[in-house]
Amino acid sequence: MVSVLAVAAALSIVAGCGASGGDDASEDESPSTTAAAQGSKGADVDSPDFGSISAPCHAGEFTVADGEQQAAAGTIQIGVPNDRGSTLRPGLQKPIWDASVAFAGWCNDQGGIGGLKIEIVDMDAKLFDVEAAMQQACGTAFAMVGGGMAQDNLQFSGKDGSDFHRCGLIDIPAYAVSTEKSESNGQVQPIPNPAHNASNTWFQDFKKLYPDDSKAWIPVWGNLPSLEIVKAKQVAVAEATGFEQVGDLNYPVAGTTDWTPLALSIKEKGAESLSWTGESADVAKVLQVLRTQGWEGRALLESNQYDPIFVETAGPEAVEGSVVRMAVHMMEEADKWPAIRKYLDLVEKYVPDGDTALLGIQSMSAWLLFATSANTCAEQNGGTLDRTCILEAAAANDAWTGGGLHAKEDLAGGPEITASPCSMLMVVKDGKYERLYPEIDGTDDDGDGFHCPSDGVTEVTADVGQGKVDPGRKI
Repeated sequence: MVSVLAVAAALSIVAGCGASGGDDASEDESPSTTAAAQGSKGADVDSPDFGSISAPCHAGEFTVADGEQQAAAGTIQIGVPNDRGSTLRPGLQKPIWDASVAFAGWCNDQGGIGGLKIEIVDMDAKLFDVEAAMQQACGTAFAMVGGGMAQDNLQFSGKDGSDFHRCGLIDIPAYAVSTEKSESNGQVQPIPNPAHNASNTWFQDFKKLYPDDSKAWIPVWGNLPSLEIVKAKQVAVAEATGFEQVGDLNYPVAGTTDWTPLALSIKEKGAESLSWTGESADVAKVLQVLRTQGWEGRALLESNQYDPIFVETAGPEAVEGSVVRMAVHMMEEADKWPAIRKYLDLVEKYVPDGDTALLGIQSMSAWLLFATSANTCAEQNGGTLDRTCILEAAAANDAWTGGGLHAKEDLAGGPEITASPCSMLMVVKDGKYERLYPEIDGTDDDGDGFHCPSDGVTEVTADVGQGKVDPGRKI
C-alpha cells in the first residue's frame, strides 16, 4: 500500500500542476537536467539584476515585524517545503531545493533582502512526514517560499504547531497540487494552478495544427482521485475547444509491467490523439507499444513530460512527434531569454551538482516574487516586513513573469485565482525538444513566445473540491 501512496503523491506533482514538472532522479543522477540547460555561465551571473527585475536583493536596514519569526537579528528565516529525502522517490523535487539554495546564496551575496540575510529551513517531508516538516517552520520561520509538497493538503493538519493557518504562516510556493492548497488563502502562487478553471490554449493550438487528430481524442489517467481531478480538467478543456472524445481510460498507478492491454484499448477506441495523466516513463512505454501496433496518432501532453526520462525510457522513435505544452520558457532557448540563462547560471555557481527543471524555474520565480514584494512592503512600512503586507504586495501583480522566466500571470484574486491563457507547444523531434508553436514573433506570438488568446481559459464545472480558507485572514 505504501508504494501506491508514494506513486500517487509523486504523480500529484507532475500531473496536478498546470506548469510544473516532477523529478524522479536520485541526487547522483540528474535526468531532469537537459544538456541544453548546461554550459558556461553568462557574463551577468554576479549582476544584481535578474532578467527584467532590477536588484531584487540589496543591502539595507529592513526588519521583521515583532513576533513573526524567531531568527537572529539581521536574518530572515524562510522554510522551503520539499520531498527530496523520500526513499521511495529519491531526489523528488530536488530542483526546487537547488533553486532555493542558489537564490539564497546569490541574494545574500547582494546584501540580502534589504540587508536581511536569508536563512533557509529545510522542510523535507519525504512524501509522508508533512506534519513533522510543518513543525520545522511553525512558530519560527517568517514564511514558506519556493517549495512544495506532493501531499500539500496535509499542511492543514488542524493541529497547533503544524497547521498552516494555525501557525499564521504565509507561502509563496513553487507550485500547489491539491485543491485544498491551490485555492487556499495565506498564499500567492507565481504560476497559479486553480482547480475550477484551466487554460485551454494548448488544446486550441493543437487542434489548429492537427485537426484530424483532434477528432478522436482520449484521456488516459492513473486511477486515483487526485489524478481524476486533473483528467476532469482536461475533459472540460477538450469539450470547450471542440475535441471529439472517443473514450476514457485509466490504469493502476503502481505494479503495471505490461502496458500492452492499455495500448490496445487506446487503439481499439479509435483514438488518434491522447492525453496522459501520469509519469513520463509509463506514457513512453505505452507509446512504444502503440508504435509497434502501427498506431500513427499523436500524444498531447502536460508539461511534466518535458523530461529526458520521457525520451530515454523507450527511445526517441517511440515518442517522436509528441506534443508538450509549456508556460515557462524552454531551457533549450536560454540564450533568447536572459532570466532563464540567469537561473541556469545561478544553480551552476551555487549548487555545482544541482538539478535544473521546470520546478526549479517556478521556485526561482517564487523567490523573486517574495523579494520584490518585500521591497514594496518595506517601502510602505518604513522598512518593516510583515506577512500580510508581503502577500498583499505579491497579489497586486497582474502581469508577473518572474523577470522573464515564464508567461504573464495575473496573481490578483486570492483563492479565486484564474489560470493564465498563455502557453506554447513543444514537439519531440529526433530525441530533442523543439519549439512547435507559436513561432517567435509570429502571428500568434502575443509576447515573449507565448500564445495568449482572449478565450484561452475554461471554467471547470466538475466537482474538484474546495480550498482551505481561513476566514480570519485578510488575504
